[in-house]
Amino acid sequence: MHRYLTRLSRSLQAVSVPDLLRVAAILQDAYRSRSTLYVCGNGGSAATASHLAVDLSKNTRHPGVAPIRIVSLVDHMPAVTAWANDVGYEAIFKGQLAGLATEGDVVIAISTSGNSANILHALAFGREHGMKTVGLLGSTGGRARDLCDAWVAAPAESVEEQEDLHMTMSHVLTRHMRDFILASRDATPLLALGGDGR
Repeated sequence: MHRYLTRLSRSLQAVSVPDLLRVAAILQDAYRSRSTLYVCGNGGSAATASHLAVDLSKNTRHPGVAPIRIVSLVDHMPAVTAWANDVGYEAIFKGQLAGLATEGDVVIAISTSGNSANILHALAFGREHGMKTVGLLGSTGGRARDLCDAWVAAPAESVEEQEDLHMTMSHVLTRHMRDFILASRDATPLLALGGDGR
């Protein structure tokens, strides 16, 4: 237990803040344009995707200000199982994006390997359709890093530690967006609910 916690502490110190800021900048731009974020992952990363979606949608709220638009692609189980059964597991996120996403939206992929086929298909679909692509990835990034406009590595030895780092990154991004939206409210009243006609 002590070894795990010691390694995790070292890994937390090694997370790249500049890379996190590049991801945050994409989220900020999406908020300004009222674009939608779509988040996905497998296994433990699917749980992190759900957690990130609820945190960004709820824990960044300020009265009278438009909320972040975010969808977790892992939570619509009828859609996930239909795409997996009828087309293939690699299509479970891309298939949903094809019916929901528009140019300017953002795909956020969470993956410790960075090599899962469904993650790669989702990121490639985003690239091909004018979306921004973001990754919270493992220590090397895998093949997903080449499909991301911005990505952050979880510089840890084990999958469990990498998943811990992804959850911490999610909370850091949530706190950052909460502060950003509060500042936007003070500076830009047009961001208030209804200000964009939606």
